[in-house]
Amino acid sequence: MSKPFKDILKKISTFLGVGAVVTSLSLSTNFVLLKYFETPLFLTYICVYAFSIMLSFLLNSTFTFKTVIKVKNMITYYSIYITGLILGVLIMKLFTHFLSFENYIYPFLVLPFTTIWNFTIANRFLSKT
Repeated sequence: MSKPFKDILKKISTFLGVGAVVTSLSLSTNFVLLKYFETPLFLTYICVYAFSIMLSFLLNSTFTFKTVIKVKNMITYYSIYITGLILGVLIMKLFTHFLSFENYIYPFLVLPFTTIWNFTIANRFLSKT
């Protein structure tokens, strides 16, 4: 296996590990707020997502992309993940229009789309190499 291929596999694995932690917290928070407190779907999704970006930034900067935590990197990271948030909201809007589930299900449905998007864009702009 070539070094570049090993490097990208390691990076993807680490990104997915960080993502598993952050996503578990995010989805759990969405679930509790939407299911038990009946908070508004889109406002809840946006607030939880925005908070999750900070945790994700700290963990991915340290473990995945091995970059120094700087304001410039944080702005870049937030810019990338805001596009993922917009993508998630748009897809969620489509899902709520065409599907009929309880609100706490929708954040789970958009997750594959935002995960692929966020890794692809973050890897492009945040990697050292």
